[in-house]
Amino acid sequence: MLHAWLVEDLPGGRVRVTTQETQIGQPAAALAQERPNPMLNGHQAWLDGLVGAASK
Repeated sequence: MLHAWLVEDLPGGRVRVTTQETQIGQPAAALAQERPNPMLNGHQAWLDGLVGAASK
């Protein structure tokens, strides 16, 4: 699995976070079939954590 994060400083005290991921192999294929998808949920939890930390 490969992950990339792009964090951009925007005008007005804003920040944009763009994430990308690629997965290759049988373990990744099995994860992609799970519902709810643990990778999507994990990324959302990470982003929610960033927002929470930034709000403090």
